[in-house]
Amino acid sequence: MLYAEVLVDVANRRLDRSYHYLLSEGINYRVGMRVLVPLKHRLVQGLIIDITAKLPAELTAEQIRPVFKALERETAVPEDLIFLARWLAETTICSIAQSLHTVWPLFKGKVEKWVVPLFTSADNDFQALKLLDQETFKALAVLQRSRRKALPLATYLKRAQLAKPALEELENQGWLRQEFRFISRWNLPAVSERHLPAAEEAFDAGFNEGFIGDQALSKQLTPEQESAVAGILAALQIAAEQKTSRTLLLHGVTGSGKTEVYLQVINRLLAEGGDVILLVPEIALTPQISDYFQAQFDSRVAVLHSGLKATEKVRVWEEIIAGQKRLVIGARSAVFAPLPNLKLIIMDEEHDSAYKQSENPKYHARDVARKRMEQQNGVVLLASATPSLEAYAAAQTGKVNLIVLKKRAGGSSLPPVEIVDMRQELLQGNRSIFSDSLQAKLRDRVIKGEQSMLFLNRRGYSTFVVRRECGYTVRCPNCDVSLTFHSAGHKMCCHYCNHAEEPPLRCSQCGSRYIRFFGQGTQRVEEDLQSLQPDIRIMRLDWDTTRSKEAHRLILESFRRQEAQVLVGTQMMAKGLDFPNVTLVGVIAADQALNMPDFRARERTFQLLTQVSGRAGRSKKAGEVVIQTYSPADRAIVKAAAHDFAGFFWDEIRYRQNLGYPPFTHLIRVLLLHEVEEKVIRAAHDLAAFLRARMTGPEYGNTEIDILGPAPALFLRLKNRYRWQVAVKAKRMDILRAFLHLGVKDLYNSPSSNGINLNIEVDPLSS
Repeated sequence: MLYAEVLVDVANRRLDRSYHYLLSEGINYRVGMRVLVPLKHRLVQGLIIDITAKLPAELTAEQIRPVFKALERETAVPEDLIFLARWLAETTICSIAQSLHTVWPLFKGKVEKWVVPLFTSADNDFQALKLLDQETFKALAVLQRSRRKALPLATYLKRAQLAKPALEELENQGWLRQEFRFISRWNLPAVSERHLPAAEEAFDAGFNEGFIGDQALSKQLTPEQESAVAGILAALQIAAEQKTSRTLLLHGVTGSGKTEVYLQVINRLLAEGGDVILLVPEIALTPQISDYFQAQFDSRVAVLHSGLKATEKVRVWEEIIAGQKRLVIGARSAVFAPLPNLKLIIMDEEHDSAYKQSENPKYHARDVARKRMEQQNGVVLLASATPSLEAYAAAQTGKVNLIVLKKRAGGSSLPPVEIVDMRQELLQGNRSIFSDSLQAKLRDRVIKGEQSMLFLNRRGYSTFVVRRECGYTVRCPNCDVSLTFHSAGHKMCCHYCNHAEEPPLRCSQCGSRYIRFFGQGTQRVEEDLQSLQPDIRIMRLDWDTTRSKEAHRLILESFRRQEAQVLVGTQMMAKGLDFPNVTLVGVIAADQALNMPDFRARERTFQLLTQVSGRAGRSKKAGEVVIQTYSPADRAIVKAAAHDFAGFFWDEIRYRQNLGYPPFTHLIRVLLLHEVEEKVIRAAHDLAAFLRARMTGPEYGNTEIDILGPAPALFLRLKNRYRWQVAVKAKRMDILRAFLHLGVKDLYNSPSSNGINLNIEVDPLSS
């Protein structure tokens, strides 16, 4: 007898493990096949992860139920991705079902009961129908009208207006039968059909060195770029020969030509039969970079992002599985693309927090990329002008190989940066959100026919609405946050749950008519600038102006054609954009990111300022940057103005070490959510108690683990759910994960976990 070990597709944590089932003879079951299996009192989808003739010691053959049905004849999920899903569930402390759906997003479907007619259109069946009583005839006529095709049980009962006992009677009489069916919208090629192109095939297809499709790689590389390409290719060769993986960090200043380095490396790798994933942090950057690479590699490029329709995603996935696509470009989830001969994963702007998944499983694309390259003996290339402190620290200790591009590729210089103290502007009588210096430079650019970009990392018109008499702030009824006023539509909106309402005429607390809008957003920057310079043409790039599918691309193309003199935007314009005519960048309020209650606030501020400053003077025309701030002496602002990444890194890394922050320690945060505050408070306290009880036991009694909380989350309520948190902190991540696994298991075995949702994040990037 053969048995299958099956991972079941259920969200219930109490059932979150593998189960063994008996395999029927005559069917060629394989690892990676989807099956229907009985679990408790229902049928569920499962994935075979092992086939064995021997059961675990705690099980007997009498306890084992058979597999109900094979859902496909061939292996669907590659074994390396099955391993990746199990690793992801373990490392992010999520359910295996969540992990499977993340790693293999087409692992979707549901089990339904269907009604199948057993009568035909033959004369004897038709005559028999006429002899039935009216109620029975009416019930069977529903199937007759459906051309005797099967119908979902719920649909049939509704149309036939039939109760279940009557249905069972019809089944006993032989008119129909009920059966379980697995409904899936995907029909993917099997893994065995995937095409792994040999180097000779790739060469014959035109991917020979220095030539792609119908055009040559024409750009002349700088000596620094040539050295970078050589270093990456050498790492790829070492990884292949030694059957290991390598991680490289490409630290290049803004405008140093990192994209051209990618192009040269990808060209060589494709020529040798390898496949590549190129990750970008946001969907906003995907069209821009994909257009560039599609112009070079044509039909070999696949683009994956959240803006694709379901049918488009399936088509692209099919082409990847079949080996028709060799280069996959996309945001975070593209890291799971099932390329058959994957050898290189590039993470552009690797520092960006968008690479961290915000929902379970809360993975970081960097960690997944490293694990995949461990499996495939390949290379992870991290690249940024402002690397994350963790990545750069790893490069300083030799864990990661560092490649540096110190100069801009076109020969231009990094722009000089002026820091404007907005406190002095106020003392001098300037109450505008624009300093006198920035206003003068904007006018100068208009006269010269050059363009400017203004950055503010907040959309909307005003950040909050307040009553002057009593100080009451208008807050979202579903979330513990203030509403942001948007002058377009004259609405106050919540940026978390999208709740919207009109500004009130009177205060609900004191009845005052005196209502004031505080703070500033991109919409207000646009309107205030327009009032100062009525003849200037302005465009705005933020979430509100880019909701439609092509809006982002159209705005950037229009600005590139110089149809506007100023582009106002949020962080989506802070990186990756290259406009030769932009010679001025203005940062309206550098303090917004700096004042967040987060130990990474300075790092994020430095990164944003450096990235947005890098948009100026990228061609032959010299550029300038103006940073407006109320904290002109803060080290993040001073170092960003000096383009001094190394100086900022050493200052910040000493600060992190003194306070025991990452990368010197690790933190895992458990966020507990429920609609009833008392329930979530009780569960949070129970979890903390279970963890502290584990600390008194023999296994962890001498381990240095700090338990933090329970405490309310930064935003106590979002989307009508209360949020409390418990965190654990230690130097060793393996000990920390194992410890938290036990505490979470204890919680799920207690009554206080009923209805509680857990959101677990390893090394969280935000508060």
